[in-house]
Parts: sequence; structure tokens; C-alpha cells
Amino acid sequence: MLYYIPRHATFSCHNYLPQTFHQDTMHLNEWTTLFPIIQDICNISGIPGVSLGVVQNKEFHTASFGYADITCKTPCDSDTTYVLGSLSKGITAAIVASLHDDGTIPSWDTPLESLLPEFHREDIYGEITLSDLLTHRTGLAALDSLWLSSNNNPYLPRSEAIRLLNHAPGVQPFRTQFIYNNFGYEILGQVVEKVTGSSFADALRRRILEPLKMRNTYYTGETRGHEAKPYAALENGSMVSVPLPLYGKDVLMGSAGGIRSSVNDLLVLYQAFMSAERESANPQKSVIRDIQQLWRGHQNIPHPSLREHSYGFGWARAQLPAQLSRGPDPLRPIVGTGAPSQLAIFHGGAITGYNTYNVLVPEIESAVVVLTNSQSLNGGVELIGELLVEMLLNNSHNAADYRNLATLSVDATLQQEVSINQRLLAGRTVKKPSRPLDAYIGKYFNAAGNFFIQIRYTKDKKGLEVAYMGRNGDAFTLIPYQRDSFYWTLTHDESAKLAREFVFPIEYHIIKFESQNGSNVSCLWWKHDADLPEPGEIFVQRDKRDCEHVREEL
Repeated sequence: MLYYIPRHATFSCHNYLPQTFHQDTMHLNEWTTLFPIIQDICNISGIPGVSLGVVQNKEFHTASFGYADITCKTPCDSDTTYVLGSLSKGITAAIVASLHDDGTIPSWDTPLESLLPEFHREDIYGEITLSDLLTHRTGLAALDSLWLSSNNNPYLPRSEAIRLLNHAPGVQPFRTQFIYNNFGYEILGQVVEKVTGSSFADALRRRILEPLKMRNTYYTGETRGHEAKPYAALENGSMVSVPLPLYGKDVLMGSAGGIRSSVNDLLVLYQAFMSAERESANPQKSVIRDIQQLWRGHQNIPHPSLREHSYGFGWARAQLPAQLSRGPDPLRPIVGTGAPSQLAIFHGGAITGYNTYNVLVPEIESAVVVLTNSQSLNGGVELIGELLVEMLLNNSHNAADYRNLATLSVDATLQQEVSINQRLLAGRTVKKPSRPLDAYIGKYFNAAGNFFIQIRYTKDKKGLEVAYMGRNGDAFTLIPYQRDSFYWTLTHDESAKLAREFVFPIEYHIIKFESQNGSNVSCLWWKHDADLPEPGEIFVQRDKRDCEHVREEL
């Protein structure tokens, strides 16, 4: 079902502590001047509902636009809960920090293998520690394409995460490069459970939620009444509903992205983070522990700017003025131009159906959080957050034209998808498969033996299709591409309706087969991760070992 969204907006302001407005506090009329811009960004980007908040001088300001449920016309408010995506990482890191502070975890450099003996590698990556996972510096491929399938249905059970990490290809030297890795934070959640003897949900509740009285924050296995429903934006800006992501008692990637929360709760949390930084000399008063470690820049993030871009434990850092992103983006504004230079702590979250964003500016004890219930056509959630940061910095007169940036970024996203499909078509050199169709048919397994790619006949048996993990919902028609290779592709709207990401590198869509005996193929290569070297990762048929030598060479 498709939806077109009329706009609904509410505004409220309340004090975290009883306090009157000061001269430098954001006044109500200053807030309301942003409302038309925010509404336009939502309309341009394809965002049905947004809840946002600012904390400044311990004062909370909140605003909401649009709907948590389009069908029922349920408006968003500051208690509406959203799936946080990777904003969960800062919370997971805070739980690990509390365990380190009380001695349950002896050291940040504790080897993972000593806590989870089922993790074991014979190479240098076997020396991975907790701090390596927290800072994304393991050097291992991210392998995101091997965990989240169409319709927000994980390919693998949570119990397979360590096995996959045991066999993940190393794509950079150990501890040298920033490679964002969701599996690292899934494993950290399992570490929490191992050392506490309880569930991650219980550790979250006892160590963070109850002390801070965060009543609208909960983990993946729970449901609450006022949840924002997830949507994806179609090319024309209309909405399609998608299944709820990361839901279930023991779902894969819960500690990496599955925590649910509201703007009101997150403002309390981020105030606690900033209070911990201010009172770091007297940490026993704080719920948030080891803040200096959490916020220290442990690993540089590649960026052409001479200013700092680094990653702490669950948080990114940048020295303003800067792009508040994990990498350079020509359509992201430089925030804080003309304002005094200061540190920003930030993170984004994206899981199909939700986009989230936060920015903390500790030197002025201010924070911004924006929660949306859409896989939008662009980074609209970040644009809204960055606009609010400019207001916090009293820098609106230097701010970029955010409406125009929203339009340009939507155009860029849609054009990128078109370009990938055009390049695939242009690279095609054959119209018929190089071999009989049955030469390619079979199940091809990764090195861990827990993920397979099935090649099978299409329903009319006139061609082939690829079915990831053999699932009909992840089956796509294969088109002959080059000798012993095929590709598949989707339009933007087809991806949206399947709750799939919109843009993948061109290599992601190509499958290359290989044979050593001149007849049936026995393995295939799939470059499902941009960091994998050509030709990608090998998947081998269990009953055919002709390509075993290739794996040994790797």
C-alpha cells in the first residue's frame, strides 16, 4: 500500500532541571523559524514522521512532524519510539564501559578469545581485543550483505555471528584502518552476556535504563504502544510500509542497531553523557562510566580535511567546522563555518525503515537528536540535525541552503541507481550463457559454511536465478553478463518494496563462476563488500572441490 503524507507538527519545551531561559538559550520564535525548512526537508526526502530534540543548558526542547502511523494518522511526539539503528552502538559501548569500571571486564585490551573461546583464528586477526571491536579497527571485511536480507529478515541466527567472524576475510592490515563493522558490536553484545551471565536486555535495563529512568527505551524482544511504524520512500516520494527490522528476543545485530528509544529518553541519556564528561574527575556520581575512553579518538577516519575525524568507542568525533559524517560527501554541508572551533561527538543510524542521527557539542553542553521512520531518498535526517546544530551555535546566518541540499542529494541518489543499471547493461558482452544452464546450478557455500548462494532455474526454466540462502524473497533473475558471469538488478521502487538498501556498488550485482575441469563450474565469486579485493569472496559447492586451491592461495 502506498501513502502520501500530509504534514502534522507539534512543539513543546520543558526543563530537564527547573531553570529560566537565558539570553543565549534558543528562543521559541527561533525554533519556529526552522519548522518550514524541516517540513520541506521531510517532503523532499520522503520522511513520513520525525521527532527531534535539543538539550541546551540542561533545558530540553522537542518538536515532532508527521505521523508515526500513516494509516491511523497517529502523530509523532517526543515519546514515540523508533528503532535506533547504529545509535545503539554508543549505548552498547556505555554498557561495556560500566563492566570495565566495576572490574567485570579486566581491560579494554582483553583478547576476545579469552572471553569467547569459540572465537578462534590462526592469523594475526586472532589477536582482536574489545577495543578493536569498539573502534572498528579489526581490518576484517564488514560482511553486511551476509546478515540482512529482503524484508528486514536476517539471513543468519545470532549464534552464527562468531563463526562468521572466525572466517571473515582480512581486507586491511590489523589495527591500521577504520572499517565499520556491525558484527563487532554484535559480538560485544555477546561478550556482555557472557561476563554478566544475563541477557543483553537485562544488562541494558540494569546499567543504563533504570538508573536514568528511561521508561521508553527497550530492546529487540519487546513491543510498546507508541512505536513509529517503518516505511521506505518510493521514487515519487510516496511511502510503502516495510516489515519491522531487528525484532525478536535473540535477533542478530540487536546490540549493534536494535535498541528502541524516544527523543525524551535520549535527551536524558545524552545529558548524562555530557554530565559524565564534565564530572570526569568524580566518576562515581555518573551512570556513564569511562567517558574519557568512550569519547577519545582511538582510530582515525579517512577524510581529506586537516581537522580531526576519528572514532572513539561507539561515537565518531570531528573538530568543527567540519562535515559531520564518517567520510567525505560533496553534498554534506560543513557545519559551523564562521563559528568558534569546537569538538562535535556524533553518530548516525540506518536500518531499513528508520534513519536516526545525533550530535553532541560538549563544550557548550548541548546535544541534538533526530529520529525518523523512513528509509528516505537521501540523508534528510542528517540535514535536519545539522540545521539544528547551526542554530545551537548561533550560526544560522552562515548555514547552507538545506532545502537545496535535500533536493540535490535526492537527485544524486536516484541518478546513482540509474547509473549503476546503465553501467551493468553497457558492460554486458554476451547474450547467452557460456555453458548449458545446468552447469551453473547448485548451492555454493562460504568458508564458514553458514551462508550459501543457490543457483536454480527460473519458474519458466528459460533462465537462471540466484536465491540467497535459497529464499524466494531473495531470488533474482540472472542476466548473462560476460563469459561465465551473470548479473541481476532492481529498480529503486523494487528495492524499496523489498526493504532493501537502494544503492550498492556495481560489483555487488555480478556473480562470476569458475571451473577447472572444463565442464561444470564448482565455485563462484561474489564481491558483496566494497573492501574485498577482486574478484570478491569465493563460494564453493560442497560436492565439488575444483577451486579448493584458490581458497588455499587466499
